[in-house]
Amino acid sequence: MGERTDPPRPQQQPSRAPGHPRARRLFLAIATIVALILAGGSAFSIHTINRVEKQVNKLPVGPSCRGASCLPDVQPTCFVNICDFLVLGSDSRAGLTKKEQLQFGNSTTVAGQRSDTIIFVRVDSVHNRTVVLSIPRDLLVNIPGHGMGKINTAFDYGPNTVVRTVSTLVGMPINHYIEVNFSGFMNLVNAIGGIPICVDMALRDTLAGLNLPHKGCYNLNGGEALAFVRARHIQGDIIPDFSRIARQQQFIRAVIQKVQSVGEIFRLPKLIEAVQSNLVIDKNLNLYSLQDLTRKLSGLGQNGVIFRAAPATPVVVGGVDYVQLVQPQASQLFQRIRTGERLGSIGVELPGTQISPANVSVQVLDANSNGKAQLVLQFLQRAGFDVAPTIIAAPASLTKSEILWARGSSNPARVVGSYISSVRIVHVPTFAQSVDVTVVVGPDFKSIEGQ
Repeated sequence: MGERTDPPRPQQQPSRAPGHPRARRLFLAIATIVALILAGGSAFSIHTINRVEKQVNKLPVGPSCRGASCLPDVQPTCFVNICDFLVLGSDSRAGLTKKEQLQFGNSTTVAGQRSDTIIFVRVDSVHNRTVVLSIPRDLLVNIPGHGMGKINTAFDYGPNTVVRTVSTLVGMPINHYIEVNFSGFMNLVNAIGGIPICVDMALRDTLAGLNLPHKGCYNLNGGEALAFVRARHIQGDIIPDFSRIARQQQFIRAVIQKVQSVGEIFRLPKLIEAVQSNLVIDKNLNLYSLQDLTRKLSGLGQNGVIFRAAPATPVVVGGVDYVQLVQPQASQLFQRIRTGERLGSIGVELPGTQISPANVSVQVLDANSNGKAQLVLQFLQRAGFDVAPTIIAAPASLTKSEILWARGSSNPARVVGSYISSVRIVHVPTFAQSVDVTVVVGPDFKSIEGQ
């Protein structure tokens, strides 16, 4: 079958205020890097927004703009109901304190700048979903005007080169640009009191500064969160960049969960400080829109946020380690995102890497657990799973604690089992499931390891 094109649309329109129903998923697009916390501005006054707007670094867009800090290849109009974002985590050390520089380096010890995290987001209200596509930083690509190289080095040639590179790679336009550096990331995490995260094993990376010494739950402050999403030297990781993407997806789900549940926890002064100094956006993305959207999205859960990674595999070229796209899977995934088709399993798992909890949907059933089911649900949410928010009473035939899977691969159930190791995994082909894994919590459930 030939490649399909985007669904026909009568015309293009300027980007609408994200509070409009046609763009109501913008907040979850911003959530892909902790800059989503900007949307905590549901408490912003008009005066505060005006003041912050004047301080945020905004880049001009459009074909007529010129200069190194210009985005001529950003298309400042979104198709009706569909908008595409490029979200970058820059490894710039600007704004770090002397103590933070000891851990993460400074502009002298780490020359240049790279896009440490590259995420393409399609907000697709036509199909009621937001697709969050992670792009491996070591992906071998053609950098327009500069030849073949790792995609994260495109940032050395300016933000517009990254825009052109990613747009060419995925075959979709970039309508909005968001960039946050190390300091901004840490300040934003600290501004909401840290991010609760649960892990299924000890995680240590001395180079990244990560030290989670045991299985269980933690509340990561800014520096710890940065170490978590950057770690590339954790024992047991077969392909470090791929494992890091899986952890980043897990972290993003945990962030969304925290932001949607914290209510008035936002600490506005620290948030403003982080926004003013460490965020770069295109000139058409404004805080008024983000505030309006936050109010409208307060009732939305994890539904409709789909995580994928560009299918890739490690290669060595000229003695240098890269990863390259796996075809035809990569082209199929990009096409399905572009045309709004179901994505299937493409890009859910990367080679040699356990599936991320962010890609595992879970339903918790209560088999007369005396409140234990609620504890399990909250634990799985903090672990970054896509958890149905409502606990359902278990059928009378289910009386013991079990992890059930009925279809497809057993890998999602194994991932859940690595977090709740005291509960046995059972394959029940006849069990009716609308999720990947069902966790039955009965009175026999003992405890969650590390809690």
